Amino acid sequence: MQSINKIHKVQNITRIYALSRRNVILRYKNSLIGFFWGFIKPLLYLLIFIVIFSDNSGIANYPLFVTSGLILWFFFSNATSQSVGSVVSSAGLIKSLNIPSYYFPLSEILSELFNLLLTLAVFLVIMQWFGIVNSAKMLLIVPCIILFTVFSLGLSLFLCSINVFFKDIGIIWGTIQPALFFLTPIAYPENQIRRYKAIVEYNPIYYFLKLGRSIFYDPAAPPVHAWVNCLIIAVSMYALGHFVFYRLKNQFISAI
Repeated sequence: MQSINKIHKVQNITRIYALSRRNVILRYKNSLIGFFWGFIKPLLYLLIFIVIFSDNSGIANYPLFVTSGLILWFFFSNATSQSVGSVVSSAGLIKSLNIPSYYFPLSEILSELFNLLLTLAVFLVIMQWFGIVNSAKMLLIVPCIILFTVFSLGLSLFLCSINVFFKDIGIIWGTIQPALFFLTPIAYPENQIRRYKAIVEYNPIYYFLKLGRSIFYDPAAPPVHAWVNCLIIAVSMYALGHFVFYRLKNQFISAI
């Protein structure tokens, strides 16, 4: 029995790896510069923010301040955007090969996580010009990314399961994202938010980007309560997404 379980686990890991690898290959197929597109987009936003906001921001080392938020934001944005339609777009595989539907949003998250790690490696080199201080504190970005990945997976499970029945969800999510972007203090400091600060604080992405920014930008390590907040948000979102997804998954085949 144990040997059979091990075989199933190996098969599951192999399937997830194959799907994640397929996502990466398809995304950059026939592309001239491949994964560097994932690097160019945040770089373009960074340049725009520097031109428009840097003189009036009142922030020391503004490029590093913005970059520390942009990297995590684009991981979240790309991962959830790719995942929301993953079950519907893979209907043929789900029906013909009997692949668990859970693997498709998971593989999208993992492939985007791979892109994040590559992008992060490039930006860490660029950040040297911005005056980033290399220290053991930088290793804290690993648990930060893990928590943000768990949150993103939970939200993706929720969105993609609802999208099976209501195809407008993908369009709605694409419409909401720009508003979420500007409601998250990425290009501006949070102390500039006064009247609508409560609205920003109800934005869960704010806490993950604030945690990542404190690792890259702030001189001190993130406080314990920042980790606790992100842990609670990540686990809660994953629990909700997991519950909704598995509650609805038996109806996916008939709906798609």
